[in-house]
Amino acid sequence: MNLHLLRIYVAVVEAGSFSRAAEALGISQPAASKAVRELESQLDNVLLDRQGRGFRPSEAGQALYGYGRSIFALEREADEAVRAYAGLARGRLVIGASTTIASYWLPPYLVAFGDRHPGVSLQVRAANTQQVVELLLDCAVDVALVEGEPGEAPVECRPWRQEEMIVLGPREAPGEAAAPLAARRWIVREPGSGSRAATERLLAEIGLDSPALLEVGSNEAVVQAVAAGAGVGLVPRICARDQLALGRVRRLALEGGAAQRAPIRRQLYRLRLPQRPVSTAALAFEALLGEGAGVQ
Repeated sequence: MNLHLLRIYVAVVEAGSFSRAAEALGISQPAASKAVRELESQLDNVLLDRQGRGFRPSEAGQALYGYGRSIFALEREADEAVRAYAGLARGRLVIGASTTIASYWLPPYLVAFGDRHPGVSLQVRAANTQQVVELLLDCAVDVALVEGEPGEAPVECRPWRQEEMIVLGPREAPGEAAAPLAARRWIVREPGSGSRAATERLLAEIGLDSPALLEVGSNEAVVQAVAAGAGVGLVPRICARDQLALGRVRRLALEGGAAQRAPIRRQLYRLRLPQRPVSTAALAFEALLGEGAGVQ
């Protein structure tokens, strides 16, 4: 069935006149008459019983008119729904984020986005940097935020913000001498984590080739292991702020080298797939990220 012809037919029945329907549709009256005749020919049925210059729908024509109204009402509904997504009145946004970003940097942005666009549902998938890259490549997330560079992955890597990292040690007992870093066990994240890569760079910089390691699955676990006396670890300062305030851990000074003279900072990144269209919701969230709505 030709929906263009059906649209003209529905307009003719609703207007009760070929000329009025033609005017509403922006076509000529003969074009409207021809369209209805073509539709009758296609369907092999009389749709309008002509009575002089007037008409009324036949039984088949009345049934078709009902279906036509439903079809075009559904079309309008679909158009309004799609426009609502474009206008951020509704929708869903999935954000992939490295664990520290998901736990500490992301929440204020989620609150700000939710306040601006309450109709858009949000989901956060927290993982390490490598896993977030894989989620992006699989198109399983709309926005990707990571703590380390994605290596050889075919993604666009854009700087987002920096964060300070510090070396933590346990609170020493009164009178206890602090052991040198070379003699300490280092608590580290799993391979594929941006924090693990940052720790390995630091160890190389201060000349620790093969220290004793204890591997854990999150920066929070690093902080807790340090507090329990298991060793020392490099973590984002934001992850340790509560335990530092409670006095359960302390910040250690590095021994020699440039790292002693300047804070350790690492870059956080936004990732994109080069050829993947970006949704309106994702663009709005990325714009929010650029506004600096997060905690400092």
